[in-house]
Amino acid sequence: MLKHVDDPMREMILIDTIQRLGLKYHFEHEIDASLKILNDMCFDYDLHFFSLHFRLLRQGGYNIPSNGFNKFKDNTGKFKESLKFDAKALLSLYEAAHMGMRGEEILKEAIDFAGGNLKFVKDRVSPSLAMDISRALEMPLRKGMARLQARQYISIYAKDEVRDDILLKLAKLDYNRVQKLHQEELRNISMWWKELGLVKKLSYARDRLVECYFWAMGVYHEPHHSRARTIYTKIISLISLMDDTYDVYGTLDELLPFYETIQRWDLGDIEELPDYMKAYILALTDTFKKIERELALEGNSYHVDYLKKAFTTLSKSYLDEVIWGSKKYMPTFIEYLKVSTISCGYPALSCLSLVGMGDVVTKQAFDWVLTVPPIVYAAALICRLKDDLDPNELEQKDAHSATSIRCYMIDNGVSEEEARLKIGKMVEDAWKTINEEMVIKASPIPIEVRRRVLNLACMMEVIFKNADNYNYPAGEMKDSIAMLMVHPVAI
Repeated sequence: MLKHVDDPMREMILIDTIQRLGLKYHFEHEIDASLKILNDMCFDYDLHFFSLHFRLLRQGGYNIPSNGFNKFKDNTGKFKESLKFDAKALLSLYEAAHMGMRGEEILKEAIDFAGGNLKFVKDRVSPSLAMDISRALEMPLRKGMARLQARQYISIYAKDEVRDDILLKLAKLDYNRVQKLHQEELRNISMWWKELGLVKKLSYARDRLVECYFWAMGVYHEPHHSRARTIYTKIISLISLMDDTYDVYGTLDELLPFYETIQRWDLGDIEELPDYMKAYILALTDTFKKIERELALEGNSYHVDYLKKAFTTLSKSYLDEVIWGSKKYMPTFIEYLKVSTISCGYPALSCLSLVGMGDVVTKQAFDWVLTVPPIVYAAALICRLKDDLDPNELEQKDAHSATSIRCYMIDNGVSEEEARLKIGKMVEDAWKTINEEMVIKASPIPIEVRRRVLNLACMMEVIFKNADNYNYPAGEMKDSIAMLMVHPVAI
């Protein structure tokens, strides 16, 4: 179908449909070849196809200029009034505008214009388009979880009167096939988790294995990333336990030798630790050794060396925050960000996401990720600030606990509302940095590697969409996990 389509507009619709149905991984080379040709073309598109062309190329890593949207403005510099009732064009513009970079004010204007008008036209369109508009206003494509979006779009596309039934059937069959693989992976990881027995020994800690697997699915859901997904789930589950050990249970006297043991990665002084910490260290080192042996079979055991470095850096940031708390010290906003963008876990998880991906990841990529390059720092900012923006975050912490909002309020003498506006703007700017860093020529690091960091940022938008769904997963996250892991698509 891709080879024989002779109309650029039909070709773009086909590419977009394939991607949104979750089938992109089957046709990576064909889509890349098509986008390369489309990047060299220039057409007098209407707003719908101009926006689709822009979004597809930006998603593919092409730095297509945004000034072409100016032709859809009137003499006053505003988007034309006639566009307000074109639902398909508004939706396409809204999705494209979320690919914006710094300095592209026209795309910020586009989000406001399209988003505001979509709310009014949504009740006047076909059921499938209305569903897609509601989905976009809740979570635009750029910021969503690909697997969850594919499941949603299968339902939307099934109601589309001009759907391609061949593509729809393929998407359903593929979705269910991949779901069975995910179920098998989670079954095996759950057996490992139960045999590890740490949940009973660390009864104070959150048991979030399934939620951690959901997180891993957001980083990579494709079948060929099965091993990376398994490794990621195991390690992030152990990170979650370490986080709780530092944050809610261990005393400073206990945590100092615990921290030293992790820094040395040496079991020599383990007998000095409390039993619960000893159990954790033994499970941690054993898990790392098994991963190292597995990767050694293909000459990639060095991946674990980098992961250890990231893990020890994360442990150091946890201790820094404990020391702040013990002294009732309120850091400056800059001090807070310096530590909390590490303690949020995303620099370590960015490194972890590369472990197990095979030869596409090189030593250069690991050296790059450990420097916390702009895309990793932007994802870490999104992680930390989205967490702090949770309406319950300030209420749940005592007056001496640092959050970005509290530190910014104290530093700048502003109200909580003003601080929240500033933090929200920082999240928006971080997304613009990520969009810049995803352009093909932005870095010598393969876009496939950088995409893991992009996906990590997306998972924060998903997990903190309406609340902290990691700490309180019984609502929206539970429903999403059930949709992805339990219920197959009806064929």
